[in-house]
Amino acid sequence: MTGTPAGQDRGIHVSGHGTFTGNAQTGDRSSASFTSGAGPADVGESAEIVRLREAVEALRARIRDLDPDELSAAEGAAAETALAEVEDALPDEGEPGQGRVRNAFFTVAGALAPVASLSESVRALRDAAAPWF
Repeated sequence: MTGTPAGQDRGIHVSGHGTFTGNAQTGDRSSASFTSGAGPADVGESAEIVRLREAVEALRARIRDLDPDELSAAEGAAAETALAEVEDALPDEGEPGQGRVRNAFFTVAGALAPVASLSESVRALRDAAAPWF
């Protein structure tokens, strides 16, 4: 889990396309989760895109479970920004998106390289992103 040390300013960073709706809470023991508008029920998405979205969400869940000493707030924010870029880079029908997905994956992998406990999740993301390499 990443967070801001007690007593420091807290904020919410939303990246990618879309809007934020609902309640936002901050505090030493608060947490939040992100659910994209797209999901497995989206009939128009290929199995590869669904698999990559699931790998992104699984990695986000692993990041949220980390202790603050494993991943700093700045590193966590960089990783989240890169994960949002992976999702944003997913191609629409007829749009290849290959270079953007690959570059976004490398950004995620670079941001999370120092965290050994995430290596399995990063590998799963790489495997899911393989069609765009």
